[in-house]
Amino acid sequence: MTENHQEKIGKRYNELSQNFAHWEKIKDLIDNTIDIILNYRQSGHPGGSRSKVHALVTLLLSGEMRWDIRHPEKRFGDRFVLSGGHTIPLIYCTLAVFNEALRLKYRQTKDARYLVPKADERMLTWEDLLKFRRRGGLSGHAEMEGKTLFLKFNTGPSGHGSPAAAGEAMALKRAGAQGVKVFAVEGEAGLTPGVNHEMMNSAWGLGLDNLYFLVDWNDFGIDDQPVSKVVYGSPDDWFGSHGWRVVGTQEAASGRMSPACC
Repeated sequence: MTENHQEKIGKRYNELSQNFAHWEKIKDLIDNTIDIILNYRQSGHPGGSRSKVHALVTLLLSGEMRWDIRHPEKRFGDRFVLSGGHTIPLIYCTLAVFNEALRLKYRQTKDARYLVPKADERMLTWEDLLKFRRRGGLSGHAEMEGKTLFLKFNTGPSGHGSPAAAGEAMALKRAGAQGVKVFAVEGEAGLTPGVNHEMMNSAWGLGLDNLYFLVDWNDFGIDDQPVSKVVYGSPDDWFGSHGWRVVGTQEAASGRMSPACC
């Protein structure tokens, strides 16, 4: 990373840091909502959903991703793929919190800018969360339809969305959609399937500089032992060995990697 890039990043960080206290409250609301709906349903994936909240809130509110919660169908909006589709409570609860803010602002101001078109069909709210993993309600995996058009692919098992994200990035480049980016989110355990390594290699070979992976790297999964006990390496090893640029943050106290962007 050049000195000029570091200077730009530092300046941008200082600008955004004024909002961090508000973002932390939003994170808490999403975290608590995830806990409530999974406890109510007694089913779902709480760990992988909650550990990605900081990364998702930062992505959505930092200005790095171009998106419109009211019009997710915009052709030149950035694409979001939840690579590990089983962590879908993360998306449901984030959309519900943001949409509730829109509802409150409309009640306060009567400003039509806060309205979501065809809200009954396109606006995911806390009422929808009550039917999580129930017949006729919200699916237990990521589905791109109706109230979840924020998603740009249907995903489920670990690694399912990786090749899809690369495919979308390639299609956008071939279409000449300069500046349109694809963001994918996955955890370290979900990166173990071989398809991910094929995707990394193909993305480098195709020059997909519009593809970004946010990696939730905390050395934990659904098993008792940490991932590092059975799988070697770090984001630098996994992505860097395929030629990707890897940027991350290290929690010195715990020695664990927090979300990395590749």
